[in-house]
Amino acid sequence: MVLKLIAGSPSWMLRQVFKNADDRLLTKALGMDFRNPIGLAAGFDKNATIFQNLADWGFGFAELGTITPLPQSGNPKPRLFRDVERQCLFNRMGFNNDGAQIVARRIEAKRHKLPKNFRLGVNIGKNAKTEIQNAAEDYRKGAEVFLELCDYLVLNVSSPNTPALRFLQTRDEILKIVEVVLNQRIRKSLSCPILIKFAPEFRGEELKQSLSALESLGVDGFVISNTRAGTHRDLAGGWSGGCLSEISREALIELKSQTGLPAISVGGIMTSEEGCRRFNLGADLIQIYSGWVFKGPGFPFEIVKALRTMNVHKSQEGV
Repeated sequence: MVLKLIAGSPSWMLRQVFKNADDRLLTKALGMDFRNPIGLAAGFDKNATIFQNLADWGFGFAELGTITPLPQSGNPKPRLFRDVERQCLFNRMGFNNDGAQIVARRIEAKRHKLPKNFRLGVNIGKNAKTEIQNAAEDYRKGAEVFLELCDYLVLNVSSPNTPALRFLQTRDEILKIVEVVLNQRIRKSLSCPILIKFAPEFRGEELKQSLSALESLGVDGFVISNTRAGTHRDLAGGWSGGCLSEISREALIELKSQTGLPAISVGGIMTSEEGCRRFNLGADLIQIYSGWVFKGPGFPFEIVKALRTMNVHKSQEGV
């Protein structure tokens, strides 16, 4: 991917063109300061190879992953497609990644290069070969590796590309996972925020039950939403980009109507206006992926400029 190659090759010229230092966008969320509230969503820098350069492109934070305890190759290729006319991406990647230990070593080696208040999230999941009844152990292993290396940890229980994974969103299953992860955090005497990433289709009474239980248990926030399950060329996978905008927006509204915990809004943010709109709907932070692919390298900075102009980001009040 050309954009990924460019993103990994910063220069002083890029830092000038996409400079994002602006005290008006210093954002307080999840108990910490963020350089600005625009992040790169999980799925782009799966293996921690370019995160140290992303501030040069206008990002205020990045979420790495999804990372599993053991390395895995993911689903067979082809597994990533563009629908240029609708500005959508279809992926069936299947958590392809180098595994927790290798990715952790990369983070340790590069994190010192991050600018002040550029925050790093890590998104973890289970290996495809792990039986669903043993999923909690995979999340515990991921937490054990990354809780001391990241600014926040996301439990991905909502990808459509790992069989039965979305079953883990339901109340009883997600509580099993969160309990072992929280215990790991307590054991390490850490305060790293733990977030849950939900699917856009996970709504209604099931969502309400999970939110209530998770809030009581001590989860710190949510990422809403993952890709929308669907098919393309008779292949099963997940849609992102323009075709996700409305359902992701609706999912954010529903989630914020039921919890006061922080929310990172992601999915279908394809214009700076849509980015501003998510903050007005209650998002504390936003993430982009498909928007960066279709709108080009300068898209994060376009949103930064729009936020400065429109003055919509509610977290500015405390800065």
